[in-house]
Amino acid sequence: MNDKVQRRSELLVENRNLLHKDFFLENGLITVIAGAAFAQNDRTADPDRVKACRKLLRDRQGVFSQVRGNNELIISAKMALSPNPELYIENLINIYEKFEKGKFFSSSFRVLAASSICDAGKAGQADAIVEKTNEILKGMNSKHPFLTSDDDTGFAVLLAMTDKSTESILEELEQSYQILKRSFSFHDNAVYSLAQVLTTYDGEVDAKCKKAVEIFEAFKENGYKYGKEYELPSLGILVGLSDNIGDIVGEVIEVYESFKGQKGFGMLDMSNHTKLMLGAMIVASVYGEDQASASALVTNGALSMVIAQQAAMIAIIAASSASAASSSSH
Repeated sequence: MNDKVQRRSELLVENRNLLHKDFFLENGLITVIAGAAFAQNDRTADPDRVKACRKLLRDRQGVFSQVRGNNELIISAKMALSPNPELYIENLINIYEKFEKGKFFSSSFRVLAASSICDAGKAGQADAIVEKTNEILKGMNSKHPFLTSDDDTGFAVLLAMTDKSTESILEELEQSYQILKRSFSFHDNAVYSLAQVLTTYDGEVDAKCKKAVEIFEAFKENGYKYGKEYELPSLGILVGLSDNIGDIVGEVIEVYESFKGQKGFGMLDMSNHTKLMLGAMIVASVYGEDQASASALVTNGALSMVIAQQAAMIAIIAASSASAASSSSH
């Protein structure tokens, strides 16, 4: 395993444990994602600074705000990573309000989209980015109304920060989706998300889709099943790495194996699919540092965090729905 990959893998576990001590009531995957935010910056988590940022966040937003809720620890961690937490949360709230304009329901996914703009250092261009994001979502909804929802906002905002036009984004997105769905039948939502990730990168559509499928098959050939649900989009961040698929897959598997026996990474904490996804995140964050997608703003690290955050939100929503259904049946 590459030394830097190993260090970030160890940092992720260490950061999860540090944060869990002070935020043990948080969802386990949310704690891991917050720890990943520090690990991707090669930093050890600072629970005291995160707590101070959480207090600042709570002072600014009420208990029912989507900026808090399931997002609270992730946003607090991002504030802690910022040299100016006060400015970070001020910008995030302002951008989130732009996303909310004209919407009937609030959305945790729009909060994460707003944070992506802040993380890219583009708060000053928020109006144009939000407008382009909404245009992309409108085009997606027009083509696939049953596949497009609020959880697409996170990827749409990254697409909006590329240099590609809205028209070319929608055209390439549709081409990618039509190609990919042949290989992942009955998983249309996840396939559409994977197509969005691939569209953030430059390159030929056919070649990108072909490599994504080859990477998926390579995991299977090595005895590991890559997830076809919320984990599937993370395949996209591996496509832009080395041409040697065996090396990429082998490195992800090594990270996955390193999680075994670690607190917070057991069978009761997360699925094997999720652990492979986290492995892909770490490998992509290291090997993709000198690479970017269609815009230098949309790095592998940014894509990795959006994928992980969305996966956590979707998992929490699914668990809440299952719990509600179970309660109603009794």
